[in-house]
Amino acid sequence: MNRILALLLILFIAGCASTGGVTELPPEVRGADQLLASGHAREAAQSYAAQAAAASGALHDLLEVRAADAWQVAGDSQSARRAFADVNPKHLAGEDAMRFRLLSAEFIIADGHAAQAVGYLNVADVAIPLTLRARWHRAHATALEAIGDRFGAAAQLALLEPLQSRRDAAATRKHIQTLLAALDDASLAHGSAALPLGHPLYVHAGRMLTARGLALPHPYTRGAGFPSDHSRPPADEDGYRPPLKLALLLPTSGSVAIAAFAVRDGFMTAYYAESRRRPEIHEYDSADNAGGAIAAYRKAVEDGNDFVVGPLGREQVAALFKQSDAPVPILALNRSAESAPPGSVSFSLAPEDEGVAAAERLLRKGLRRTIAFTARDDNAVRALAAFREAYAQRGGSIVAEAVISDAGPNYASILRAALDKSGDQYDAVFLALKAPAARLLATQLSSNGFRAVPRVSTSLILSGGGNARLDQELDGIEYPELAWLLHQVNGLPDSATLGSRLPSAHGGGARLFAFGADAFRLAAYLESLATDPQAVVRGATGDLRVDGFGNVLRDSDWAVFSGGRTRSAQDGALQSEPVRGGR
Repeated sequence: MNRILALLLILFIAGCASTGGVTELPPEVRGADQLLASGHAREAAQSYAAQAAAASGALHDLLEVRAADAWQVAGDSQSARRAFADVNPKHLAGEDAMRFRLLSAEFIIADGHAAQAVGYLNVADVAIPLTLRARWHRAHATALEAIGDRFGAAAQLALLEPLQSRRDAAATRKHIQTLLAALDDASLAHGSAALPLGHPLYVHAGRMLTARGLALPHPYTRGAGFPSDHSRPPADEDGYRPPLKLALLLPTSGSVAIAAFAVRDGFMTAYYAESRRRPEIHEYDSADNAGGAIAAYRKAVEDGNDFVVGPLGREQVAALFKQSDAPVPILALNRSAESAPPGSVSFSLAPEDEGVAAAERLLRKGLRRTIAFTARDDNAVRALAAFREAYAQRGGSIVAEAVISDAGPNYASILRAALDKSGDQYDAVFLALKAPAARLLATQLSSNGFRAVPRVSTSLILSGGGNARLDQELDGIEYPELAWLLHQVNGLPDSATLGSRLPSAHGGGARLFAFGADAFRLAAYLESLATDPQAVVRGATGDLRVDGFGNVLRDSDWAVFSGGRTRSAQDGALQSEPVRGGR
């Protein structure tokens, strides 16, 4: 038994009880504490060590364990172990006893004894000192992952995430999703159901359950934060319960004003298509900047609105979500890195959503090896990044990827290089390209050695298309499409007929029009979506639900090119050969 394990045995026999703790600390110790708290771990360690050399008894042990801790934080594990070896744990109490326990576990994990460390770290969260909590959860997660307890490791990382910087928290969220993705359905469902109510892992696990088509064990706790206004009439049987006074925050000028008009027209069309009770609508100019959005929101609150839809810009949404005082719930029409306040949600037609949808479609068909083609376009890059992450989390692999230029026309060298890199080990092709590049690429796949495999794209493939004769080259390619552009939804006029009469519902504006229509439906059904984990609203953009992070999730319909036109891919089967004659 090594020295660390022997000391741990002493610690547990002693029960972490102090037999001679230090009641008052010299000013020099507090000075070293301040050095450590301010990020000067090495200097703090040196100060603790110098003081420990001149101290005895309980003070000596306190200083040595703090020196060991500071050395560990500074990344000098060797010095940390030397100081740790001189500590008598029987003289430690409170935070210092827990510090000794954490160090013990960290050393044991590093020595390959993760199973033993789990027992030492398995204490209630409230018992862990705040100064040690982040390291504690990180060590606990590392130990649990090492022994194969992926769900337990993810639970510890979920407790760690709120304690981290934004950048580190983003990496932790990805790690959580990777751990959960490796679980089978039964393990994921069982672990989710066993989580204490309000545990931060539940929102991550719930998103994974939903992606797999599995039921949530219970509603997200965000539902409890949704303000159930008793002045509103009760909800209808289907959950319809609109606000009384609704504020619509959209810019009337600036770079996004044209997009805002299409959103507004869709919103108001859905409003008038509803035959039941409807809210009063009050419109506010959010301008095209953060200050304008905040001013519009405050005016809407002052005017007595009980719900706000908008703003439209990402910067504006972030500004509103940062407000400490947001008494009226918000349906923001964009995503933000800022978390939505309780009772508020964000809704968007983001390219990332389509990347995730494409990954899920391939995975559900058992297609786990893909060659990806993308362009130097912001939407394409974002969609591919989301596809890559979602695909990898569930065991998929992009075996080769290449950037395609719109200039073309000969892609032979690019295609052959991608094929060589794949080693001919692929069963699908993913495209994040506009129509001109996608057409050229599609005509050259077979002549450059590609087999006929299913091909999926994002809706970017519609950009620069629309000529049925030319678009026949895209036949067989599937992409996520808005439901309303494929068939009638929720009493809205037929998209082709309306588009011929209303400019904002035609061409590229049609997608924003559908987005606006769904904004109205979400406002009316949001309470039901927030409180019922099984609730789904059939919208113009797809099937809508709300996750525990305050995001509206959208399950798109799927379309396939056939005879140069698009039709609904209703059978859900991915095409590997061109389909002719459809419309």
